[in-house]
Amino acid sequence: MAKEKDIPLEILVATMNRNSLQFLYAMFKYNDIRNYTILVVNQTTEDCLLESNNSQVRVINTFEKGLSRSRNLAIQKAIGRICLIADDDVIFQKNFQQNIISSYEKVPEADLITFKTLTTQGNPYSNYPKTISKLTSFYKKVLSIEITFKRESLIKYGISFDEDFGLGSVFQDGENRLFLKRVINHKDLKAYFVPEFIVEHESNSSSDQVSSDRFISARSALNYKLNGNLAYFYSAKLIASLLRKGLIRPNQIASKWSVVQEAIKTYKLRNA
Repeated sequence: MAKEKDIPLEILVATMNRNSLQFLYAMFKYNDIRNYTILVVNQTTEDCLLESNNSQVRVINTFEKGLSRSRNLAIQKAIGRICLIADDDVIFQKNFQQNIISSYEKVPEADLITFKTLTTQGNPYSNYPKTISKLTSFYKKVLSIEITFKRESLIKYGISFDEDFGLGSVFQDGENRLFLKRVINHKDLKAYFVPEFIVEHESNSSSDQVSSDRFISARSALNYKLNGNLAYFYSAKLIASLLRKGLIRPNQIASKWSVVQEAIKTYKLRNA
């Protein structure tokens, strides 16, 4: 197996219940997959295992559930100097690997760099900063598929995803925000944004479903983790905002507030 120093970039792909690598070819429609180093973490069952006969693609089959667990396992098992987080429904842009590597050359002090996503309609996914900048003010809007990092830095300082948060976990959102906040708040780590498109994705993601019980529950638990009892105030503001924007109806307020209370209660019990 190639040594870590021989691999400038490794792509960490999270997927579920796969028994064929065929899905990867759609992700690399603009690129030759043979030119990339890929680690696939397949959360699955014993009767649906994924195997690889491609020397550039390593596969880990795991019977655990939860996106954050998948991400953490990939970080632990990765061998690339720089890692790119990926989901199984993205399409990589031409020259994405070189853009990532050259960005770390331009900002050599960076331990983590996020990039831009292009929607399938050809538009920027978010209102991104125009120039290279520190991630401090922008990290809450970052998608996981925009995150790259120096693996050695994360391993050295024990940075990982909170496994209580993320799809398939107790609270099914918020994992990226917590992960990036850990990096930004660490005195020995530096995080940046570089305005280069590296990936294409549909114009919405699971984190855009802001009126769903799933999102409100995760946001309430996240707010409690970060702000203690002020979480009730922030959650009330969220519900008021959803009502004002017409995303929920007045007769849903009580049920949404019950979601808030249950989420905070659950978080307290898990962290007692």
